Amino acid sequence: SCHQKRVVEFGEWLCEEVLKYVPHRQWVFSIPKRLRVYFITNRRLLARLSQCAWKVLSAYLKAGVKYDNAVPAGVIAVQTFGDFQNFNPHLHIIATDGCFYGNRMFIKGPTPAAKDLEDAFRREVFALLKKEVNLNEFVIDNMMNWHHSGFTVYCGKTLWSDNEEGLENLARYIIRASFSSERMIYIPASKTKTGAAKVIYESKSDTVSKTFEALDWLAQLTTHIPNRGEQMVRYYGYYSNKMHGMRRKAGA
Repeated sequence: SCHQKRVVEFGEWLCEEVLKYVPHRQWVFSIPKRLRVYFITNRRLLARLSQCAWKVLSAYLKAGVKYDNAVPAGVIAVQTFGDFQNFNPHLHIIATDGCFYGNRMFIKGPTPAAKDLEDAFRREVFALLKKEVNLNEFVIDNMMNWHHSGFTVYCGKTLWSDNEEGLENLARYIIRASFSSERMIYIPASKTKTGAAKVIYESKSDTVSKTFEALDWLAQLTTHIPNRGEQMVRYYGYYSNKMHGMRRKAGA
């Protein structure tokens, strides 16, 4: 209940204080299973992962408009969980559907093709892991030849500025909790054949469930706890703290 209150407050704050009255889109960037182990053992890489995604996305958005001083804006939330609490680092992004330019002017970009960003994102992540964890060239060459790369980029529909409910719901979604107590069933040790407590967790669709030993469930949940001081939401481009401070100093 405490987190749900935070989710609601964040959605309201983001829409009122951060997002400008311009169209936005949701983007999702994800990586293949083979690379996830590096991020679970070194959570500092999650911040670098968001930088990789923003480098690719901001360049793409800038290329879609005709102004040299164009600046896109984005809010990136790092999520580390899959449907059954498996460690699955991916990025949810609320980005402007175009760029700011000049004196607070805005121009909408063309309809994006998410597939166009996958290769650039893949190369940025490989460069990151090669530098930070000395990822083997053989592994990189092998994965570059995969028929399905495992890297995916999703782009949602335009959320127009008057769709306040849609933007607020999206803001809430990107910082949702890693699990839902409503989808969890606890079975005490006294009611199991093995004498060990269990947890049954249902998928979002309620058609599939998975059973865990209670201690395994708790161990898996702890992989999603941020380190002390770790930021799970970051602001880039026109929404960055730096640009916000520059506008405030200029009285804009």
